[in-house]
Amino acid sequence: MKPNIPSAGPRRRASFARTCLPALACVASILAGAGPAAAEPFDGGRVTIVVSGRAGSSFDNAARLVAEPLSKEWGVPVVVDNRAGASGLIGAAHVAKAPPDGRTMLLGTTPFVQAPHLLRSARYDPVSSFAPVAQLFNAQLWLGVNAGLPAKTVKEFAAYAAKPGSTLSFSSPGQGSTPHLNMVILMKQAGIDMLHVPYIGIPPAVMDVAAGRISSVFASYSDLLPHVQAGTMRILASTGSARSPISPDIPTMKESGYGGFEVVGFGGLLVPAGTPPALTAKMAASVQKVLARPEIRTRLLELGFEPVDSNQQAFAALVREQNAFWAKVIQDANVKVE
Repeated sequence: MKPNIPSAGPRRRASFARTCLPALACVASILAGAGPAAAEPFDGGRVTIVVSGRAGSSFDNAARLVAEPLSKEWGVPVVVDNRAGASGLIGAAHVAKAPPDGRTMLLGTTPFVQAPHLLRSARYDPVSSFAPVAQLFNAQLWLGVNAGLPAKTVKEFAAYAAKPGSTLSFSSPGQGSTPHLNMVILMKQAGIDMLHVPYIGIPPAVMDVAAGRISSVFASYSDLLPHVQAGTMRILASTGSARSPISPDIPTMKESGYGGFEVVGFGGLLVPAGTPPALTAKMAASVQKVLARPEIRTRLLELGFEPVDSNQQAFAALVREQNAFWAKVIQDANVKVE
């Protein structure tokens, strides 16, 4: 005969309901509330940096340089997505229409502000379609000429180009590109005219100057240096308001007698407009932490870029200034890609 043990079932269940269920409900409520509202944007998944240039380009190398340390800062993979073409329009337009959750970033460079003024098909505004996160570097350009030319200075180069019957030419990575527009500024100021030969990308544009098929080109220091060292090219001047720490012995265009070259190229990270300010501030702090590393700054210099110490407000102002500057240059020169 089974012992007659009083059943505690109903009373125990009632006690459990009175004491444990409210507590569990409270925990569940906290967890539920911590879900979408408190979830970190970089919990899981990945972050993508879109580069409007080809793999292996200097801009691509700069993006990959910061991607790895940012991945460690954020605890998620940070990958680079190359979307070249249409003067930077393709990559920028892709980021502009991405969800404003911080997961899709643009390495915005000078073509990003130029493209909407060159292409009627542009479907973004450099100022209103993006939220600046952090500037990474300044990107000056250098005026390089074939070493066979007798010009040793910009003034001598302009005088040589002004001679009757001159057949000097210049190359660029495309109609409306920054090297093209810089040469437009020089020709206008010097009162000269040269044949423009556009290429697909800067490497072949520089190589043909080194080979003597083209006379001159504006390009990055890292693109020109191997040819200067080989004795096939000569650098006459750099853009920018001051001499670059990359080439302190080379005068600026302003020192050489030509203004209008103080605005230099740039590179920085942006996200779609509407991304929460608290998130962009957190991202900016991480980027600044990465940029403070000596090895990162050294490598940027090796790529031909000058690292900068900036903030979100200063970067936003820079984008506005560059947008206005290049809009006027393009309008005055009546340059259109389509």
